[in-house]
Amino acid sequence: MIRIADEETPMKPIFETIQKRHSIRTYDPRPIEEEILDTMRAYMEGNEGNDVGPFGNTVTCKITTLIEDSERELKKYVSYGNVKGARYFIAGSVKTGLYAMEDFGYCMEKNILKATDLGLATVWLGGALNRSTFADALNITEDAVIPAITPLGYAAPKRSMMDKVIKTMSGGKNRKEFGSLFFSGSPSEPLEKSLCGEYADALEAVRLAPSASNLQPWRVIREKEKKIFHFYMKESAGNSATGNIHIQNNDMGIAMCHFEMTAREAGLSGRWRTEKPELDAGNWKYITSWTDTGAESS
Repeated sequence: MIRIADEETPMKPIFETIQKRHSIRTYDPRPIEEEILDTMRAYMEGNEGNDVGPFGNTVTCKITTLIEDSERELKKYVSYGNVKGARYFIAGSVKTGLYAMEDFGYCMEKNILKATDLGLATVWLGGALNRSTFADALNITEDAVIPAITPLGYAAPKRSMMDKVIKTMSGGKNRKEFGSLFFSGSPSEPLEKSLCGEYADALEAVRLAPSASNLQPWRVIREKEKKIFHFYMKESAGNSATGNIHIQNNDMGIAMCHFEMTAREAGLSGRWRTEKPELDAGNWKYITSWTDTGAESS
């Protein structure tokens, strides 16, 4: 059994924040107010519960600042030049180990949603970053990795052409249908949203979660007549970005974050467990399960 997540949701309304948030690669270079930066730092470094993931791995995240606002300086931080105007970044690290990527995605996404709540723009950057640039700021050790970063700032009034091209190529606006991601009892029976009751928004929040190349690797099977949800990963080629950094496992952590935070906001209690169910999920990789503890005690 893994750690029971914190009962308190750090911000509200989280479901609306998830719906509002989208990837931004073109930033207004104006500085972020110190009060907002202080709020972000306090959230990341304080006792809000977002520095340890559901599986128990500690995630370290810090805000770094570009000293010079120039494209030349920016290219030292992000390869391909696909981010414009950003001066601030959130960088995160985690020690390599079992479920490290899931915990990183879970914790980093909480930070991203907090930034959205504060009116700031973000975009997940994994394979398109120079990881060594941020190592000093995070005091990274040899047994740790930096799976991803995000720019942090205000969206520019007008997107760059590259921003528009990447958005179109990645299919960022497209999401799979509800019934192709969520199932009842087995992968052969799509789950109808109308039958999900109080968990409909939590599953919809998973559907809206960002993922690398918008592959949406998560698959969820709900046990029939029970409030138990088994999370699987439909792995695609190229999941491993570099060494121990597995992008789609990171995506699974993002999905877990969306599901849990939305469920908490709806007043639902539950816990994550790694007890593989006796279900035939084919080649899907089992990750974890959510069990409604209110249902357990009733």
